[in-house]
Amino acid sequence: MEFQAGGGGVFYRTAVLHYLFLTSCPHHHPYLVKMTQAKQEYYIGVDVGTGSARAALVTKLGKVVASSTQPTKTWRDPHDHRIFEQSTTDIWSCLGVAVRECLTSSGVPKERVKGLGFDATCSLAVTDLQGEPVLVSKGEELGKKGDRNIVLWADHRAEKEAEMINATGSVVLDYVGGTMSVSF
Repeated sequence: MEFQAGGGGVFYRTAVLHYLFLTSCPHHHPYLVKMTQAKQEYYIGVDVGTGSARAALVTKLGKVVASSTQPTKTWRDPHDHRIFEQSTTDIWSCLGVAVRECLTSSGVPKERVKGLGFDATCSLAVTDLQGEPVLVSKGEELGKKGDRNIVLWADHRAEKEAEMINATGSVVLDYVGGTMSVSF
């Protein structure tokens, strides 16, 4: 468009300023929001913590677009305060819910997601050779298929074993800070 003197010039400048404002602040215009989302690349960050599984949908620049937190189940032994167990089946289910909630609430199509980052606490997940969960709970069910297949980092059932290893004074302990910790 050409700049014209008179009233047309004011209209033109106003239209240009309005256009610049809308394109720099797309949340002010629904059509521009959809256009921005269609071109944007997104990433999903997933974090599994002690009590929940979380997902966040972020832009390429790290802006959080949506997030979801789902509580995970932890089993405790009423007769042994050292026992903390979880389930990979439960955690994967919670992660699926969290990721789907992020995509649904944001309206971002899954095809726009270009990568996934994963972080988790350090715990021991036990499976068979086919990847099926194996029970870590004490008793007759130990080693059979079942959901309680994670020894959580806070679990201290191996206190005696850690004491026995530390009592050896082995040079190998120098590589783990001098003592074997019962925590993961």
